[in-house]
Formats: sequence, C-alpha cells, structure tokens
Amino acid sequence: MTILPTTDTAAPADANTAAGSGLPTEEHAANVIQFCRARFTPDDLDAFAAVAEPKIRDGHWGGVLRESGRDHDRLLVLLPEVDRPVFRFERDAKGRYSLSFQDRSGWYGIGAGDSAADCLSIWRPRRPRSR
Repeated sequence: MTILPTTDTAAPADANTAAGSGLPTEEHAANVIQFCRARFTPDDLDAFAAVAEPKIRDGHWGGVLRESGRDHDRLLVLLPEVDRPVFRFERDAKGRYSLSFQDRSGWYGIGAGDSAADCLSIWRPRRPRSR
C-alpha cells in the first residue's frame, strides 16, 4: 500500500496578493508534518513480513495483530492454540526497535536493534553448519 502526501491546492485570496509581492507569508510557509518515530515504516513492515510469511504459511504462527498508540507501534504474534500473544515486535516513540517474548510471568526482551532488520535477526534463517 502506498500513501501519497496530500496538498491543499486552494490558497486564500489574500495569500495570492502577497505571493505576487515576493514576500513570504504564513499562508505560503511550507507545512511539514514530521513522521511519528513511533510508527513502523514500510521497510520495517517488509522486514517483518519476510520473517512472518513463511512462519504463518508453515503453521508455526497462528497470526499477527497490530496495536498502535501514541508512543508505540506493535506487532503481536499469536501461536496456534495459545490464547495470548507470545511475541511482540515494537517501535517506540524514540524510534527504537525491540523484540520480546511473553510467558505466563510477563514480557522478556529477546532482541533489539537500530533497524527492524537488526532487531528481527534472531529469526533469520541460519545456514546449516558444514561438517
């Protein structure tokens, strides 16, 4: 899915007059909305999908839920026949990535990284050892 930026093509009438004078106006000032660091990027979701798709296809994972809030974006992994999420992949408000495992006692960190791919490296397929 691609999300394109939107622009307001209807400028106020007085802004058109000021624009002709070459003077900058508040109406013509660029409005830049900063991307929330607590949201997964498309590349983050692609990195997660590369791990998740074969695990779901092979029946190792039952599904994935997404939970977003003001200070986090999370993907929660469900295992077949388990009534709660068991893994949590998260990006926090500072843009940090973490991977956690939940047993009946609580959540435990099992991975972290500066990028989604680094954080998810624990699940990368390993090459068989040569003997």
